[in-house]
Amino acid sequence: MAYLRKRLFHLIPVFFLVTFASFALVDLLPGDVVDTILADDEAADDPELRRQIEIDLGLDKPLVVRYVIWLGNLVQGDLGRSYITGKKISDLLAQRIPVTVQLMVMSLTFALLLAIPLGILSAFRSNRPVDRWISAVAFGIVATPTFVTAIVFIWVFAVLLQLLPAAGHAPLFFGFWENMKHFILPMLAIGLSEVPIFLRVLRVDMITTLQEDYIALAKAKGMSNMYILFRHALRPSLFTLITVLGLQVGRLISGLVISENIFALPGIGKLLIDSIDARDVLVVQAIVTISAIAYVGINLTVDILYAVLDPRVNRRAEGH
Repeated sequence: MAYLRKRLFHLIPVFFLVTFASFALVDLLPGDVVDTILADDEAADDPELRRQIEIDLGLDKPLVVRYVIWLGNLVQGDLGRSYITGKKISDLLAQRIPVTVQLMVMSLTFALLLAIPLGILSAFRSNRPVDRWISAVAFGIVATPTFVTAIVFIWVFAVLLQLLPAAGHAPLFFGFWENMKHFILPMLAIGLSEVPIFLRVLRVDMITTLQEDYIALAKAKGMSNMYILFRHALRPSLFTLITVLGLQVGRLISGLVISENIFALPGIGKLLIDSIDARDVLVVQAIVTISAIAYVGINLTVDILYAVLDPRVNRRAEGH
């Protein structure tokens, strides 16, 4: 528990720094939200009307004051309303978050299901032809940007073969397959980009673990290679992979912005781009906040897994 309290104490300031920084950066963007609101209004040049809108939206207050007010509302569970549409931001996020979460979970699951067995095989056959081929393919994937992979998949599977939709989204109530087939291409594009990272990390740790004395003892006892790899070698080799997984989830939260726009998926990434274009500051701030909370939560989960996998972590934190 001492270890987790210490980690949580370090993560809390991250949340405040990220949210305030995003608040300040959005405020520095060129343009004015009032201009967007009055874009089609004949009274757009009326200074009194503009002033009244600024007062109604709280835009007349200094940046720090607006941030404190927003933070106070957040504590009460109020994310506010969109400057542009007037809709509750919590409702907007409730519609978009499930799409982003589904895409992220599917992509990471696919990446791990592919990377773990390949990483184990690559470590077991280290410096042999199989290992070299796996490494070569992995480096090729790393060298290819995700958006290029996405475009190639669209061209092959949607345009040439016409097996899957190129873009769009179908809610689950349209049917399970109808929903899933819109996620397959983005899942493959995003998941493949993660495979080399997970694979290389696991390979390095597995090679180190396989050189330990207890692995040699297990071999001397006549245990099968499969049993040794999955029962004795895999668990101690997962620490770095878990750390990288947590970091990659945090990176994906921002990285999905591009993928969601390429595949026209109505997730928080697409909402973020639309809100930045419209200077809808509160929506942008809400998305950044949700992302920051998710990032902090993911890192805390990683720390908990550390403590579960290796009880020595807790003992070191307690000074034993």
